[in-house]
Amino acid sequence: MSAAGTVPLKEIWAMLDRCAPGHRRKEREHNWIVFYKDRTFPRLPRGGHGEKNPSIQVGHVKQMVRHLGIEECARQAIERLR
Repeated sequence: MSAAGTVPLKEIWAMLDRCAPGHRRKEREHNWIVFYKDRTFPRLPRGGHGEKNPSIQVGHVKQMVRHLGIEECARQAIERLR
């Protein structure tokens, strides 16, 4: 499947709450750092300046879920990842 499209940030946070319980996230100037178990994904984009629920490119989300090891659950939570 291609990585075309975007996912709203609120949908990503809901997926992480479901698929990566106990995860932490830290906001930086241009991106988010996501911590889960012993793994860290340091480059989830923040989106446009001032946006309340920015859209994040699917490729970034796929890279994060692979790195965190939560692919199966994430595919069930976010249809665009299938």
